[in-house]
Amino acid sequence: MKVVLFKGGKFAFDPLYIEGFNPTKSIAICYIVCNGKVLLLKKNDVPTVAGRWCMPGGKLEKNETPLQAVVREIKEETDILLLPEATNFIQTICIRIFNPKQDYLLHLFKVVLPKAQPSDYTILLNHEHTDLPMG
Repeated sequence: MKVVLFKGGKFAFDPLYIEGFNPTKSIAICYIVCNGKVLLLKKNDVPTVAGRWCMPGGKLEKNETPLQAVVREIKEETDILLLPEATNFIQTICIRIFNPKQDYLLHLFKVVLPKAQPSDYTILLNHEHTDLPMG
């Protein structure tokens, strides 16, 4: 598998498979598992993705590593504090959006929360999200 097409863009695991790939931003997201359930959030803030379900995460700030960004973003978006040593890096994905053309890097992490029921976590959504199916 070299390139995967999706509605509005394409992605690859190697930047060489996307001609002229030139990322202008980086995003870190996290696949969070709690008691066998995956935490998804319903987007509210961006017109092109409002109403869509997604994993929590967001843009890296200046001089921030992907790990620092994902820990910060998860805390901001859900009020869950991830332990960096328990946050596992999975892969970086190269993404190109077609219109308007934009290239970026998506750093994917995974966390399995300690053996607890989802109700043991109080998830406080920020203004970027409207709903979550867990709990």
